[in-house]
Amino acid sequence: MRNVLVTLAVAACTLLPTGLAAQEKLTPEGLPEFLAAYDQNFDPIEALYTELIEGQLPLRDDQGQPLGRRPLEDRRQALSDLREAARQLSRSPQDLVLTAKLVLRTESLADDLFDLSQIAYDNDREEQGRRLSDMQITMDHNKEALANYLLDLAGKQHERIQELEKENAELQAKLKAAEKK
Repeated sequence: MRNVLVTLAVAACTLLPTGLAAQEKLTPEGLPEFLAAYDQNFDPIEALYTELIEGQLPLRDDQGQPLGRRPLEDRRQALSDLREAARQLSRSPQDLVLTAKLVLRTESLADDLFDLSQIAYDNDREEQGRRLSDMQITMDHNKEALANYLLDLAGKQHERIQELEKENAELQAKLKAAEKK
């Protein structure tokens, strides 16, 4: 029964409109709504991590070498950190550093989910592999939307800096002209 619930939760989240259509653009005004939908992906991922731990998915090869990039507990902490960064960005949608952090951590999560899906497939756990792949695809879409938002935000901030530098140069010129009089 629990697996059915987890499967339904993952399926529902992968169908949620957390990715944006190509013609839609993520804006500072729409970011909190996007991030609220984005946040709904974390519980199913956490449930998948728990299932992997309880199911004792082998994360080492025959020689004892790690198959994944890091242990599941580290991945859980990274997931928690990602969720907190998303909440912080929701409160401060113009924060360029938080946006960059979220893009990079979302990409890392997508990579982790890909690694785990391959391990699941290699261990004949097709259902887990499929669910992990579905979540990885969702995270890739989210990362793309956030990366485009980051580029737009950086472009706007760069334009504003150029405007301020121009105004500063004009004021400096006026100040020098006033001092000469």
